[in-house]
Amino acid sequence: MAGRYKYTGAIDMQHRTRQERRFDEIEHDLPDFSPFTPAPTSTDKAFHLLSYLGKNNPFPRSITGDDTVWLLDNTAYRSEKTGKWEAEFVAAAFSQNSSCAVIDAVGAIARKIDLDENDPKYPTIEERIRPFLQDIKPGAQVKALQGGTAALTLGPGGRNGISSYIKRLPDIKGGTNLVSTLAKVPKGADGILEMKTFYAEPEGWGVISDIDDTIKITQTSDPVGILRTTFLDKPEPCPGIPELYRFIHSLIKETSPWFYLSASPYNLYPLLRDFRQQNYPHGTIILRDASLMSLPGLLTTLTLGTEDYKVDRMQKIHSWLPKRKMICVGDSTQSDPEAYGDIYRAYPGWVQVILIRKVEDIAAIGIEAKNEPERFEKAFEGVPRDIWHIFSDPAECKLVGHIYTCFPRTPSRRYTVHVHTYMQSSTHPNHLGMPPSKRQKSSKDLPYELIYWPGIPGRGEHIRLALEEAGAEYTDTAQIEKGINQVTAQIDEQNVGDDLNPPPFAPPILRHGDLVISQTPNILLYLAPRLGLVPHEDDKEHPDALYKVNELALTALDGLSNEVHDCHHPIATGLYFEDQKDEAKRKSKDFVQNRLPKYLGYFERVLQGKASGGGPWLYGGKLTYADLVLFQCIDGTKFAFRKAMATAEKSGKYAHVLKLYDAVKERPRIKEYLATKRRQDYSIGIYRYYEELDFGSEGRD
Repeated sequence: MAGRYKYTGAIDMQHRTRQERRFDEIEHDLPDFSPFTPAPTSTDKAFHLLSYLGKNNPFPRSITGDDTVWLLDNTAYRSEKTGKWEAEFVAAAFSQNSSCAVIDAVGAIARKIDLDENDPKYPTIEERIRPFLQDIKPGAQVKALQGGTAALTLGPGGRNGISSYIKRLPDIKGGTNLVSTLAKVPKGADGILEMKTFYAEPEGWGVISDIDDTIKITQTSDPVGILRTTFLDKPEPCPGIPELYRFIHSLIKETSPWFYLSASPYNLYPLLRDFRQQNYPHGTIILRDASLMSLPGLLTTLTLGTEDYKVDRMQKIHSWLPKRKMICVGDSTQSDPEAYGDIYRAYPGWVQVILIRKVEDIAAIGIEAKNEPERFEKAFEGVPRDIWHIFSDPAECKLVGHIYTCFPRTPSRRYTVHVHTYMQSSTHPNHLGMPPSKRQKSSKDLPYELIYWPGIPGRGEHIRLALEEAGAEYTDTAQIEKGINQVTAQIDEQNVGDDLNPPPFAPPILRHGDLVISQTPNILLYLAPRLGLVPHEDDKEHPDALYKVNELALTALDGLSNEVHDCHHPIATGLYFEDQKDEAKRKSKDFVQNRLPKYLGYFERVLQGKASGGGPWLYGGKLTYADLVLFQCIDGTKFAFRKAMATAEKSGKYAHVLKLYDAVKERPRIKEYLATKRRQDYSIGIYRYYEELDFGSEGRD
């Protein structure tokens, strides 16, 4: 990385934090795990010396039934020279025994985090610390089988017990991009004996994510906090980040590799792997090449030299996948801004989006300096302002940091993915660098323009279904590159509207010639007569039908859209779900037990009434936009409350409602639309799935 600019202020902040949080003092009081057994045998000494030879070691050690083996998940890539698949395979080998005084190590940590030995959590420390205490097995070699057919030899390992080698791999078969490798070990050997290799083609998107205080609460600015979150507390995701990553994952699709970087040593791999599996998309966890038998060393690795370490690892990722477009996510506690700035300048065009979580919930002196705008400006010197974004609430990333999928309406064309970061400085229409378009009068011959957020169905889906059912010509900003610019421009605080239209408060927004209107029911009220989704105003058999159909649509939106949203955010939309989880549980129980049956029962009565026309539709014997609205509400509620809706279906009480749902689903144009990528997955919009809220029909888990 010749000519690399490096902002040393981050290093100064690291040293200041260590000084003010007394890292050196606390490290001095923590033990190194020195062996208390007699000196190693001559054979052990020989193996140790030979391990310095690495791959040239002529006498590698075999795994025995008394050993522990870890195989680490990895990512395969195509070699630029040969075009063949290859991957870096990392394995670690330990003895199941420990030459260290376990009880002393546990006691040292317990004293630092102020935990009494009679506390029921005390055994957790012993369980967590064991990977730090197991004797390293230098020079070990692991036999493995990849994909059930390809034999691999991993090792010999170095003096730290870790082996890291590039291996040539066979082509994948069966359409999968995830292949397992199993360690072939003697009976009695334990550990992580299965790993998964993710096959990543050269082009597309990828994600590089920090771990500590980006996706997992670690408290890296506090030495006692590090010890507590590492050895005692249940690993907790940072608020809102799992939802954000599900959102990103839904857009860049299953073929995109994820990399999780941490300055932690390999001793923490099992803990971090389990945490990743429970909360985040599958990906390769990359840790420091060290197996530490030292608590002071743990604190040091997390607080010093993190910028150089992370840049080095990202250079390695770039060597594997130089044609990918990367999304980098980090936080302000360590040196993520500086590292991402370094890597952007080193490989222009490789990093497309940088998202930095501004950590404000860790009690550490000096954290304010880490969140100062001047720090970020220096860290990202030379990086375009629309590439990097600092956020406190992850929800901002879907509004300001724009990540979305663009799917052309012509099925024969290839789907492409676009990622853009759109900053506040360019949200007003006058800042877009384009002359204002000539005004056009509203006309049935003009295409409709739906302006809505990308990445979620949301309230805009009701508009889409109406337009799709009618076969209308329309554009959708969710499916247009940089379409979010139109959304943010419309709702920008500087937008005061024009001579004919007040500014919209929020999307969905419909533009039709001169007309600009918002609010879902209002847009449907405008579209329905033009699209033939309501009886004509001159229809004498159904006088004033528009208002009756609108009444039905409003009822569905009230009870099966707005109330469903309020279940996961009952207190405030600005708070995280985790901040109102208890209230969300109470709200969801009441909704499932009382409100959901009330609304389903109401529409069941409507469908049995004479005004429905005796068919599967809500009014007048023909499909109206109210039927489309009810379909979408039912579909979203089935996603959010799976147990309750499954029970409702089995009960037979709402047969007419479910018949309507199925009838809409089989409409030719709707069926075709639902099968395309333009029908977006539920993620972090109105309809969200939280296992904690998925109560049965009686309000029980």
